[in-house]
Amino acid sequence: MKTGSVLFVGAGPGDPKLLTIRGKEALEHADVVIYDRLANPLLLGHVKNDAKLIYCGKEADRHTLPQDQINLLLIEEAQKGKTVVRLKGGDPSMFGRVGEEAQMCLSHGIPFEIVPGVTSGMAAPLYAGIPLTHREYNSSVAFVTGHLCDKNAEKEPDWAALSSVETLVIYMGVKNLPRIRERLLAHGKAKETPVALVRWGTLGEQKTLVGKLDTIDQDVAQARFAAPAIIIVGEVVRLRESLNWYESRPLFGKRIAVAAKTTEGREADLATRLEKLGAEVVPIPLMETVVSTSAAGTGIPADFSSYQWLVFDDERQVSFFFQELRLRRFDLRQIKSKLAARGRLAAEALEKRGLYPNLVLDELLTTSTVHLHLSLGKGDRILHLSAGKSMVVLHAQGTVTHTVQAGTVEWNHAHPTTEWISERPIDWLATDDSYALPALAAFAGVEWQTKPIMCVGTDTEGKAREMGWRIVTNLLSTQEPEKILSL
Repeated sequence: MKTGSVLFVGAGPGDPKLLTIRGKEALEHADVVIYDRLANPLLLGHVKNDAKLIYCGKEADRHTLPQDQINLLLIEEAQKGKTVVRLKGGDPSMFGRVGEEAQMCLSHGIPFEIVPGVTSGMAAPLYAGIPLTHREYNSSVAFVTGHLCDKNAEKEPDWAALSSVETLVIYMGVKNLPRIRERLLAHGKAKETPVALVRWGTLGEQKTLVGKLDTIDQDVAQARFAAPAIIIVGEVVRLRESLNWYESRPLFGKRIAVAAKTTEGREADLATRLEKLGAEVVPIPLMETVVSTSAAGTGIPADFSSYQWLVFDDERQVSFFFQELRLRRFDLRQIKSKLAARGRLAAEALEKRGLYPNLVLDELLTTSTVHLHLSLGKGDRILHLSAGKSMVVLHAQGTVTHTVQAGTVEWNHAHPTTEWISERPIDWLATDDSYALPALAAFAGVEWQTKPIMCVGTDTEGKAREMGWRIVTNLLSTQEPEKILSL
């Protein structure tokens, strides 16, 4: 059997957008992903649906899997011919034990690759407004761990040497902060030296505590400031007061669940706008489900190709239509009907699939008037793929419009990020897609009508109000959404 490989991938400091392009590629091709506690679970959205996911998170005095078992697991999965990604928070080489895991692969003849990541020791300070170097303050930085394993407990850092370094970045040091403070002071570090702790850096939960070396352990205890956190010791901490760009954004601390269209990057547009305002955007995993043909008249009829016109209301209906054709293994060359698209996006969706509409209708046309804009003969039949109820309407000269909804959008409960998303409090819901509203309601759960929702576009806003949402905001008509969303 062909031997697989192991890729050690740095997941970055928390913000899923800080994953490297190479890291994303590795996740997309992985057969097995073994991931840590500090790796943002949203990154699992890049993984194939059939990939095997294994959590091996570690917290103080509580390890899901001991390190020896993790090492063996990497070997066992790779020996099955699998591509294994070991997803590690931050950068895998920065106190991430990648060396011993890579050595394990080497000793068993397993090919491996190490993909660097953005380390939290650099990202968290920057997101707190603290650059690690500044020519007016320092010219040296040292990265050090504040936690030592029992095996190397006697190998304490050289605090005498470190106390002379202008800036210290300390990982995993919250528990041992009193000892760290005492050692630095004992070796000459000034009592007034500024110190900052950044917890959950780069995420919406980010919190920063600033104090002086002499009393920082007391400040931390009083504030009940807990791990995981990065500690920065040095004069550069003073820059936070003027450079605090992230935590000063108007929506900082707000978590918004977004269910949006992916067509032409529109999901990115909505998410990016909210992120620029400082919100933590949580993408809700969606899936399109084709409506099966039934005796009740729902779904695409079996004889759809016998209709004289096929009218597509939007790009979603085009997507549903083609999914159904794939299920039926239908040959597109058998379509003899004329095609009409309501709106440019629907037309482009057809063109991307090799079908060119005979007519592009104004997207503002109402469903009941679409037939008036088609070239129809006596007794012609129109299949109108549209959201809403299925119906059959008889017009003059015996023409008939058969309206059906070809599919629906649902919340994907089986997605690997679902459990993590569901456990986190959400301040607002947001969407630019009226089809996604039922999925957002399912995600919001009991009393979903009371959860505030932000919509993009009048159609989405109107449907949200029609469904029963009580707090609805239209982002396009709101000049200062941050004021509303910050309530």
